Amino acid sequence: MSGINVYAHYTCEGEYPDLDYAGAAERLAQAISCRTIDRGESTDEAPFERLHALVRSSYPHVMAAADVEEVGRSLLITCPGTDPSLPCALLLAHQDVVPVAPGTESAWRHGAFAGHLDESHVWGRGALDIKDMLMGELEALEYLLARGDRPRRTVILAFGADEETASTGATRLAAILEGRGVRAAWLLDEGTTTMIDGAVWGAPGCVLADVCVSQKGYLDLRLDARGEGGHSSNPFGGTSLERLCTAVARIAEARPAPSLTPIVRDTFRALAPHVAEEPLRTLVKDVDANADAIAGLAAARRELHPFVMTTMAVDMLEGGSAAPNVMPGDASATVNFRLLPGTTADDVLAWVEGALGGTGVTATLLHATPAGRVDSAGKAGYAEVAEALTHFYRDVEVVPSFVCGGTDAIRYEAVCDSILRVIPFRPTPEEVATGVHGVDERISRRTYAQGIRVLVRLLEKTVL
Repeated sequence: MSGINVYAHYTCEGEYPDLDYAGAAERLAQAISCRTIDRGESTDEAPFERLHALVRSSYPHVMAAADVEEVGRSLLITCPGTDPSLPCALLLAHQDVVPVAPGTESAWRHGAFAGHLDESHVWGRGALDIKDMLMGELEALEYLLARGDRPRRTVILAFGADEETASTGATRLAAILEGRGVRAAWLLDEGTTTMIDGAVWGAPGCVLADVCVSQKGYLDLRLDARGEGGHSSNPFGGTSLERLCTAVARIAEARPAPSLTPIVRDTFRALAPHVAEEPLRTLVKDVDANADAIAGLAAARRELHPFVMTTMAVDMLEGGSAAPNVMPGDASATVNFRLLPGTTADDVLAWVEGALGGTGVTATLLHATPAGRVDSAGKAGYAEVAEALTHFYRDVEVVPSFVCGGTDAIRYEAVCDSILRVIPFRPTPEEVATGVHGVDERISRRTYAQGIRVLVRLLEKTVL
């Protein structure tokens, strides 16, 4: 993946020459300087207020045409279309960003919230996740309105304020839209960012951009093993920690076999003409008949493993003894599962509880978010998103996929039948690897400008 020169795929960069790209970069830098970190009840409101004020002052044509509502710290901007009978277009982004990891502050070349802008890049937390998306959507709509276009289709921008934590803002915005009877033809939210080397899919020489039509679910379970402590000279029945380790091993062994979801089947079908690697080349000639074999091969590859498995990660262990000759008391482990689309929390609980039989270890559900609804490339907006991407990124294959993490988009399923997750900005793989939630997050001016062009073209094709 690191070998991809993303700029070699940029094309049509001369389009929309009257768009204020320099000003757009400056406004993004100002947005980054707003330290919009959600901390629940202890959240500092001032940075969100600064960001809202920046939005109001930076996009006069949007402000003149739209109704702007502050819903807590979230923003709902509704730009009415000339034909109210048409379902709207719904553009999402989130205002909040993750904190800087303690101890890494000095590693940043520029302050994480300095909003530093130089000749090549906009630097700071949120440059890629996802103030570029938030400000870019506003830039695109402002440009169309400023040149005199009036959308036929209503455009709604919904900007939650806590996607990185609880997503309560998006939940509330979606409930408001549902209560108003709003229907969206399609929805665009964050998804994958950089281009993908097709070699991991058995298609070397092919560069991919995926439009995600679902997302994996999220589930945290705590496993508890009771213990009475005591001297380790008589560990009759095993210690709590031993029983806990046995339980974790059994759960890992009981995991369902890898499987191809309908989305990943479509991915392999789309790539079939490009797959050159055997045995995949032969297997993808009939994806349905060979689904199990394809899933097994994919599961053995680090990059594809999450796309064919409901994954489990044992991330926390508590309750070990302070001395080797003392048996531990109660011990617990917290396991994080990411659920394939089509798999439910009840499915996972069933196989976990089955594996725990006889161990004396119990499982408690701590938190769950269901996997997203499975949409498809045949639904509204997908073709237009794919066209806009391939118009500005040449020699790139667009394929359907799903997000392995979570997004606010799932909260809007009741108001939209076609949810599309993809960020139109295409930074280098190195920038993504080091910058998203890491040190020196940044986006190049060139990347930001190209992504805005994608959004302008998408709106031209779908709402005008």
